[in-house]
Amino acid sequence: MKHSLTYIAFACMVAMTNAATVTFNVIAPGASDVQVSVNGQQTKLNAKDADVPLFSGQMDAPDDAKYKYVVGGTAEEFDRSLEKGRTATRNDFYNRPVTYANIPQLPWPIKTNPQWTRGGDPVPLFDSNYIPSVFITGDAAELDNLVKNVPKDNVKAKFTLIEAENVHTFNDVKFAIHGAGKKKNNAKQSWKWELNGSDTLYNRNFFKIRHMEEDPTQMREKLYADVLEAMGSYANKANMVRLFINGEGFGTFNLLDDVTKYSYFNALFYNGKPPAEKGPLYDGASGASFAYSPTGDYYSFKPNKEGPAGYDGLNEVCKEFSELNYADDKAVGQFGKDKFDTDQFIRFMVMEYLTGSWDGYWMEQTNDGAYQDPTDKKWYYLGQDYDATFGVNLDVPEGKEFPKVSYTAFPERYPKAVLINNLLKNPASKNTFETYLKDTVQVLFNNVTLTNRVLAYHDFILPDLKWDRSIKQLSPGTNFGWTYEQTTQNLFEGVSAAMPGVGGAEYGLIEWIVAKSQAVATEFKIAITEKPVGPPTNGTKPNPSASSNASGSSSGSTSSTGGGSAGSSNSAQEDSTTSGASAVMVPSALVLGALSLVSTLM
Repeated sequence: MKHSLTYIAFACMVAMTNAATVTFNVIAPGASDVQVSVNGQQTKLNAKDADVPLFSGQMDAPDDAKYKYVVGGTAEEFDRSLEKGRTATRNDFYNRPVTYANIPQLPWPIKTNPQWTRGGDPVPLFDSNYIPSVFITGDAAELDNLVKNVPKDNVKAKFTLIEAENVHTFNDVKFAIHGAGKKKNNAKQSWKWELNGSDTLYNRNFFKIRHMEEDPTQMREKLYADVLEAMGSYANKANMVRLFINGEGFGTFNLLDDVTKYSYFNALFYNGKPPAEKGPLYDGASGASFAYSPTGDYYSFKPNKEGPAGYDGLNEVCKEFSELNYADDKAVGQFGKDKFDTDQFIRFMVMEYLTGSWDGYWMEQTNDGAYQDPTDKKWYYLGQDYDATFGVNLDVPEGKEFPKVSYTAFPERYPKAVLINNLLKNPASKNTFETYLKDTVQVLFNNVTLTNRVLAYHDFILPDLKWDRSIKQLSPGTNFGWTYEQTTQNLFEGVSAAMPGVGGAEYGLIEWIVAKSQAVATEFKIAITEKPVGPPTNGTKPNPSASSNASGSSSGSTSSTGGGSAGSSNSAQEDSTTSGASAVMVPSALVLGALSLVSTLM
């Protein structure tokens, strides 16, 4: 008996030696009583800011401890695990089993200038492995009026952003509905906010979040931006966020850069050090074709009011392009080098073609724009609003056969898209387009690499989609009525909205990827990769699939910046812990198998 007691005492000493003080952090909207339970022992957590339901506290825990959060006496139904060596969790979210995922990274398919580097290093705000939470706090009457009556007003508010490791808070932001007053707005509105004065966050002072209601999966718009980024373009960054206004949940949104604002260029083109002189900036609406107008009719391009030029600012570059000898490789190449970045433009057009982007430049000459860099007077094409893609609301004569339509049929079919149609008359530009198209399909845009990412990301965001679908929006407007079940079903097959005549997704997201990639592979006789591909590991070669698990709801540290005062927040950015690609293998017959799974779930 004496020996047994000695052994137990020794074991306890060893356990205590291996224990460390750990800081636990959890977001628990609407909660007041929050505790963490570590191996069955509970400790109370507290919120530092009454407006922000981020609860923190410390407790001793061994390296292999299991923990869960208890809110109002209700414990989570799953265990979380601490990672060895970590002394604080990331900012967990109550009842979300995975805090920080391991989403497969995409390869870099384009060999020429494979990545856009003018914006500096990646920032945590757009880390696909975490869903940030946005809290807007302000006068109750003003915000209630904004939500229920949808005026074009700006409301002064406090903005708090919680990332995986950081908390940023800004006062006196201008908060408003994005696109207020439009007749076909959704009940789930889109929102925007602008930071006060010289305040910036990751070199940005303007943010917008889109409702994603056109898309049952809520993945297409972000996926589009992610692929363009992997293709080395300067496309807007995007990430899913949760929105709370005065403590009330409004659902999941796509947070993204607004390419019609100088904030975007400050971040993506100048890495926070913009030139003193602003360049001309245009927002392209219906009819924004870049066709030369002898009468100066460029009214489809709305100039930014802060810019130095009016509607006639595009006249010179459009005229020069119209006068080019498109058969002359040297002339077209010089134009692309000095006047208009045609290489980047071609990347955008490859993506439009691959996704059937019917509400973009090639098919409709809309949702585009242009910017002239004042440092070298070079023009850049701008793409925006990527929701009408991957088969959403697509209305074409071919129906389900549309993915098989070759790009060579597009110039005759969509003759007003003069930029891409005339560039394709040039042998070198046509070769560039086809090379980028083939290389992208071979390693990225296919039922192996891209489907692998889609499935992993869908699994990660699914609990939040369930929450989003449960919310009754308080604003007037259209309600598509997409269900939680359809967020999964529309990965694999078309679905119809509950409200007739308001929208449809005739293609499943993965169904579209399969059809389009197979059509391109057949046309150009190329072989698609058999394993998921990730980004280069040595700067030159693609990274084959690697096995790695998500860190789930554990590990990390929290640093709070801003502290409720107005001002920008600066914090260290951790290196990503994800591998190039996950080990999820996707057979070519994925869609058929998945369809039977969906029918079982429905």
